[in-house]
Amino acid sequence: MKRIIVLIFFLNSLLVNAQDIHFSQFNEQPSLVNPALTGVRSPLRFSVGYRNQWRSIATPYVTSGASFESRLNTSSWQPSDKTKIQTSNQKSLGKLAAGLSIYKDNAGDGNMQSIEANLSLATFVATGKKSFLSVGLQASFVQRKINSENLIFPNQYNGSGYDASLNSNENFQNQTFSYPDFAAGFLWSYGQNDPSIFGKRQLKANLGFSLYHLSKPRPNFLTNAIGDRSLKYVFHGDLLLGLPNPDYAIAPSYLLQFRGKSNELLLGMLVKRYFKIDSKYTGIIKRSAIGFGAYYRNKDAAIISITIEIKEQFYIGVSYDLNVSKLKTGTNARGGFELTLKYTPARAPK
Repeated sequence: MKRIIVLIFFLNSLLVNAQDIHFSQFNEQPSLVNPALTGVRSPLRFSVGYRNQWRSIATPYVTSGASFESRLNTSSWQPSDKTKIQTSNQKSLGKLAAGLSIYKDNAGDGNMQSIEANLSLATFVATGKKSFLSVGLQASFVQRKINSENLIFPNQYNGSGYDASLNSNENFQNQTFSYPDFAAGFLWSYGQNDPSIFGKRQLKANLGFSLYHLSKPRPNFLTNAIGDRSLKYVFHGDLLLGLPNPDYAIAPSYLLQFRGKSNELLLGMLVKRYFKIDSKYTGIIKRSAIGFGAYYRNKDAAIISITIEIKEQFYIGVSYDLNVSKLKTGTNARGGFELTLKYTPARAPK
């Protein structure tokens, strides 16, 4: 019964379109959310992500990826003293940032594989002392492949069970294909360049909009499938708000996506507890923190998350999806495990 449920879901993805790669920890995968996020959160950033979904009912869906981002004008990253922080930040706006990300996704017994490489470019324009706009463009190369020999189809059901000798009546001429794709986005950001001064409440916010699949590709494996050529519209936002007790902050965020008849809403909040402060001389405080969060993806999953940050350089994020969709009967509410590792080099004063 479990395999039949998964088979129906899998066949639907073949007939409509190949599914986009996605992570529950969407804030740590900027190239999948908005190319305008490139270089926004840190001058230099390395990250890797891993997701394992539906292991309890069939061959798991496994997604992994790595990304790198850098602002291209390194001279404006590091202010020489505390009084020059704002001036340095203003000069950095209007400069460029670039990013490269690569993702691989394997789905089900048919080993439906997606490999996606994204090259992102963003530029920044100041709108005030503490805010700026960024515009991002992204070019992608996508390859899809499938092994149809391991698939079972409804036409091979003989009334009492599966019969491999029956013809599936499916024509998989496109076992492997590739195509280019493009995306663009806008982002408004507030307070991103403020140092974390001990005793002052933090307030950082991002609000963005992006469009994916601008080339309107038609990704499908079946020769008689039409494919979904509609654009994907993405709305997203996040906030970091320090509480009256400077040891705590809250970080709510949301992601809203539309493509054709499909939509996704993911929202929730992380509560952060800062437990170590390193520097009191430079004004740029490197704090460590632990966070606990809860998120909800509409009609699909409840997500619990734990994050650990060490001196604002090393980041570990662990989350788990508890399935609440109609598939929960087959999954026993078990969904997907996800892990994110991130490194942002320290920005020591000159």
